Amino acid sequence: MIAFSWLCFLAVAHANISDSLRQRLPSLHGEARIQALEKLYHISQNDGDPQQTLHYLNSFIAELEKQHKNKQLGLALQERIMFFYNYDMTDSVYHYSGPSLETLKGMKLWNRYYEVWMVLSNTYVFSGKYNMALREVQTMFDDAKSRNNKYGMGIAYFMMGNIYSNMHDREESLASYRKGIDILKKMDPVPSTLADLFSYYGDELDEMKQYQKLALLTIEWREFLDNYFKSGKQVNDYARNVLESYYYIACSQAALGLHQLDKAERMLNEAKRRIPSEEDYVGQSWLYYKAKLHLQRKEYQAALELNNRRYDLTDNTDMAMLVPVLNQRGEILEGLGRYQDAVGVFKHLIQVKDSVSGVETRNQLNEMNTMFQVDEIKMEQARAQFRNTLIIISLIIVALVIFLIFRMIAARRLKKAHDELLVAYDQLEETTTAKERIESDLRIARNIQMGMVPHTFPERDDVDLYASMTPAKEVGGDLYGYLLVPAKEEGQSDKLYFALGDVSGKGVPASLFMAQATRLFLTLAKQQLMPADICTYLNDALSGEDNETGMFVTMFVGLVDLQTGHLHFCNAGHNPPVLVGDGTADFIEIEPNAPIGLWPELQYVGEEIADISNHPFFVYTDGLNEAENRQQEQFSDERLLEILQTTPFESSSQMIEMLREAVEAHRDGAEPNDDLTMLCVKVKK
Repeated sequence: MIAFSWLCFLAVAHANISDSLRQRLPSLHGEARIQALEKLYHISQNDGDPQQTLHYLNSFIAELEKQHKNKQLGLALQERIMFFYNYDMTDSVYHYSGPSLETLKGMKLWNRYYEVWMVLSNTYVFSGKYNMALREVQTMFDDAKSRNNKYGMGIAYFMMGNIYSNMHDREESLASYRKGIDILKKMDPVPSTLADLFSYYGDELDEMKQYQKLALLTIEWREFLDNYFKSGKQVNDYARNVLESYYYIACSQAALGLHQLDKAERMLNEAKRRIPSEEDYVGQSWLYYKAKLHLQRKEYQAALELNNRRYDLTDNTDMAMLVPVLNQRGEILEGLGRYQDAVGVFKHLIQVKDSVSGVETRNQLNEMNTMFQVDEIKMEQARAQFRNTLIIISLIIVALVIFLIFRMIAARRLKKAHDELLVAYDQLEETTTAKERIESDLRIARNIQMGMVPHTFPERDDVDLYASMTPAKEVGGDLYGYLLVPAKEEGQSDKLYFALGDVSGKGVPASLFMAQATRLFLTLAKQQLMPADICTYLNDALSGEDNETGMFVTMFVGLVDLQTGHLHFCNAGHNPPVLVGDGTADFIEIEPNAPIGLWPELQYVGEEIADISNHPFFVYTDGLNEAENRQQEQFSDERLLEILQTTPFESSSQMIEMLREAVEAHRDGAEPNDDLTMLCVKVKK
């Protein structure tokens, strides 16, 4: 309770500071204005609104440029590139990297200069454009070498290792990593980037099964960490634990490869003590190698439990990360004698590998196609120029009598070459557009979906609200949202609008339809309409001739008075919500309205409950009650009510997380058959 109160206090304090700074900002000048913009930027990073964060960061950069604060400007420019990179805003990375590099070069901030260049190269890598990344890094290395900048040369080799690793050229990758380590080790002070380089090099040695070299590398790695911690740099406990956890993971990799199982266990125990969370990358690595230790000891059940935890944390869209986890799972199931399950896993593994290979091949073909078409255009220009030169020479030699005839022939040929060049340019533009569309479809859909649902919830004494959404595929069609409406006059009370829905279909069309429905709900809620009117307006906007695909959404819209607990609601073809009491949980009887988007000009009927105070009100999609296990048995309404009746309510977030875990346990490893979205609200008196 104390921690909750403290969090509430911090949230209110941040909001008060932000409001105060925004009010004072127009009157601030000089260093005071810079400090205010910097504070607004840092506070916005905790608010969960990337667009607001980018707005304050751009304002901060503009003010630093205006006041010629070069050192601060260099850091801010680097943070903006990292912001675009972290939010997968690839086009913005490409757009801003060039001007940022020129500015940093002009200010001679070489470390930040090469770090921004490294982010640009990494963007090419994670877009599958390995040849372009390699060209960029080679240019970066030549630039650093011309300035004799050891840091730039070292991280250029670091990037070369990453590129070659993604291209599966392991020998070149190892050689590049080694060169990068040798250069950065000689710097004084030693840069922290070297810790990352050791980690990547170690993973590559593990991949190549060069365990003896990996064991020797850990000795060198330990020496670096000891010197780095003694160098006088301010390293907090969290950073120290993260750096050392990667080191101990590498020690366990070497020990497992050399069959030194007791040592591997000690190293994994040391790593576990330092890992902040299993959800972090290093935490997921620990789960994998701990399972590998049990597998080598033939402790198959323990290995399977750890593999399950690792599998649950794997992003199913990252096929490359899924390969070793599935391979390990198949080996464990074989050890348990569950051969049929093992065959199923290995079949899935083959599909995943084929998918990874197919994506890589398409990326390489698209990249090479672009490069070859550019080269072909240049060759066509050269051929046209050569033909024109021959024509000119011929015209000089040919008699003046036929000069005009040859001139007309040359003009026709020139026009033909020009037309061919225009066609080639059009083909290049079409190919580039198609490639970019294919590469960005899923990213756009995912960004649209996750950007439209809130990830933070009100921290108030009078209401406990929480919701979550777990798509079954890369993108889904579920939605939820809420809007707090503060009282405008004394004597009135605050109100809370909330909604949850399930769009028909999946993928990009569903995510776009979901985004439109969510945006319309928030717009209508701001007008403080009743839930039934909101559903009626939503239906008019989403149905009719514009809805050519025939998509629709089932939706529950509620409006609750936070003082009285009075609830107005409208259910548009959605699952009935559950009202939870002390040891009771019952479905609410609802009016059978049609889903939104099927038929225009419907008038939706609203309902109300006099008081839901101190009773959790739970809304969900059919990804909960219709979740299936391997035997295609559904979770069921009965099980849902039983859990809600027998489990004490602690908070809305606890209820939702508890139900999500219950669904996962019911699935028992089966793939999700539908999106899972839940919302719980409790008005507290």
